Amino acid sequence: MKRKIAAIVAADVAGYSRLVAEDEEETLRRLSAYREVFDDFIRRYGGRIFNTAGDAVLSEFESAVEAVRAAIDIQESLRTRNMAYPPSRKLQFRIGITIGDVVERGGDLLGDGVNIAARLEGLAEPGGICVSRSVHEAVANKISVPFRDLGTREVKNIPNPVHAFVVALPNAEAAAASPEPKEAPKRRVATWLIGSGTAALIAAGLGAVWLMPRSAEPPGMSGTAPGQQAAAPPQAVAPVPPPTPTATAQSAPPALPADPVEALAQLARQGGLVADPKSPPELYHNARVLEARGEAPAARRAYHQLAVQGSERIDPLLRYAALLRAQEGRAGARETFSELAAQTPGRAVSLVHALQFDGAERRAKVAAFAAAHPDYPPAQYLLAEEHGEDRIGAAQTLRDRRAEQTALRAFLRADTEGRLNPFFLDQSVLSSWLDKARRRSQALDAYFATASTQPSIQLTRSNSGWMVTVMPPEAATSLSYLVGETGVFRSTGTSPTLDQRTGKPFPQMYFELPPDQPPTVIHLRYEDADGVPSAVSSHAFEPRAALAKTLRATLDMTQNAWLAFRPDWDTLLYYTHLVSYRCAIAQAVIGFDDGPMDKALPIPPCDVREPYAIPSHLKPYVTIPKSTRSVSLQLTYADGSQSEVKTFRR
Repeated sequence: MKRKIAAIVAADVAGYSRLVAEDEEETLRRLSAYREVFDDFIRRYGGRIFNTAGDAVLSEFESAVEAVRAAIDIQESLRTRNMAYPPSRKLQFRIGITIGDVVERGGDLLGDGVNIAARLEGLAEPGGICVSRSVHEAVANKISVPFRDLGTREVKNIPNPVHAFVVALPNAEAAAASPEPKEAPKRRVATWLIGSGTAALIAAGLGAVWLMPRSAEPPGMSGTAPGQQAAAPPQAVAPVPPPTPTATAQSAPPALPADPVEALAQLARQGGLVADPKSPPELYHNARVLEARGEAPAARRAYHQLAVQGSERIDPLLRYAALLRAQEGRAGARETFSELAAQTPGRAVSLVHALQFDGAERRAKVAAFAAAHPDYPPAQYLLAEEHGEDRIGAAQTLRDRRAEQTALRAFLRADTEGRLNPFFLDQSVLSSWLDKARRRSQALDAYFATASTQPSIQLTRSNSGWMVTVMPPEAATSLSYLVGETGVFRSTGTSPTLDQRTGKPFPQMYFELPPDQPPTVIHLRYEDADGVPSAVSSHAFEPRAALAKTLRATLDMTQNAWLAFRPDWDTLLYYTHLVSYRCAIAQAVIGFDDGPMDKALPIPPCDVREPYAIPSHLKPYVTIPKSTRSVSLQLTYADGSQSEVKTFRR
């Protein structure tokens, strides 16, 4: 079992059983739609879902920052979708996140990290996010959202208290669920203010002030006994305007730095909204704050105002596109960015527009953009993602790996040359891209340093002929071969079994050659998961060497069968097994007990036409002394190498 440290995200739907009981079909349909949003953000931020059960989802990330970003985007996207439903029908996820030591087994993750994430999820409000202290410490200076400290909490089946924090997203759902407060009816309430010699009676809602002697009492509250004449009411005088409040001295916000990156960082520290935003940092800051508050229309306006300024910085536009996709789908985002590209031509807008297409079309557009704009490094990173394993999965081809490696190297080279900063407003986004690019580039370098990128063949000989088994270096959809230097390639055909990696039938991975096949060259060609033909690979076929190699492999796996004593005849030693695989053996010598190994077994010559046949005249045994307690054997193989000495005891 493999152990590792990972950021674990646990999520489930609040009140799921009730929602299903009230309307099962509608709940399941919405859960499926919401899960598409959920899963898309998990993949987008580099995560992996490792377990699901009903409404519960468990996923892992290499980065706590990416885990929290994914969770925030998930909650904000689903918050917008939930606005269309009454409070009792809102389908809201609760999310818990921690960093922990986990054990990987069969793709699943187990351990305290998973358990604590699940308990933190239970502490989160519907539509909320709860994180452990380790996560809070990891992201506090990298994500511009506030956290609220819950302190230490005792949670079920966890021996030690867990220090928890919640991401302080505005509780837009609670506000939407609560009825609007009704305006209180105006009441004619009189308040007496007792002053020095006078009392001011302010009749609320009347707009009048009475001044009267201190000894006077409010009308209707006189202490006069019944039957006595009450004092005359005071005479109304002209209304007295309220005193002008003294202006409170407010300090103007500090001036923003000229550097947009520093300006955005300062705004994130200050918090709140910028009044009358104009610059890209102000607009981006406001858009993110409005997104976090669930005010999607206002956030969209801020993002759009920033986009039309024609900035070359990529991260605000990517976030704008994500918001559009969450609200209007990919088609809506594509339409908006198409209009932006026509209105405000710019590389960032054009690249993000290309990303709003699907599948192969998106990949082709991003590749064309990267080729046309080699001096725009973000395109290289996004092109690498298009060819990456996170996007393609098990069907990633060798061509994809090479394209991903080339693009990542170009992106990292731009960092070495100091050319990346002008294309990012939020430097934490750039940092995240660089971390992932370095990890993935190292993994690809290691892959190409050790993995075979050419098909390999395995030859098996029987008395009826040769079986050639082909092992492509990647998922293949067809396989063909040519024996010799003339003729045409022949297909091996397909099997009835479907390859889950490609969605197509497996090709037959073998073909046969006749037993008397002379030395030749075998040429192989296959088509990858995308149906693109590979380069032709050539493999020398030398029958005698191939036979010796094949039979030696069998001998190495069956050493205990090399020699055999006969129980009913204690002077005979059989070596039938060695005779059967003699085409791999140049010599076999034996020795008795602790004596010298100086006796050669009579191994007959190899017959390449019938390599396994035992000659009829051969007696595959030798006579040994009756007192022999053990026999030692060493083989010299056809290629001149020797086996270890193998001892056989009676």
